[in-house]
Amino acid sequence: MTSGKPVKTHSSIPIGESKPYEHAPLDTNEAYRRGVKLLHEKCKALQRSNERLVFRLHRVQKMTRSRTRDVEFLKAKLDSFGDGWRTAIDPMDIKEEGEE
Repeated sequence: MTSGKPVKTHSSIPIGESKPYEHAPLDTNEAYRRGVKLLHEKCKALQRSNERLVFRLHRVQKMTRSRTRDVEFLKAKLDSFGDGWRTAIDPMDIKEEGEE
């Protein structure tokens, strides 16, 4: 009579040798750890790159605002002096002697 439990069989692998599937979980876990670590490093590098781009963007925006203020200030100053800069001829339209 059997109790319904599977019968234990002795392994053909000698005691000193390990089974190939015993190292698979450790190797798989280690592979996942390496993959996660590599992904984390890539994310950190991307984050640094993004921070540099944002810093550069803010610097360019600041330069643009400064230039706009300077142009407006110059226009107001020239207008206060009565300079006819608004009606002046564009220097690019003036032809030099000998040019046609």
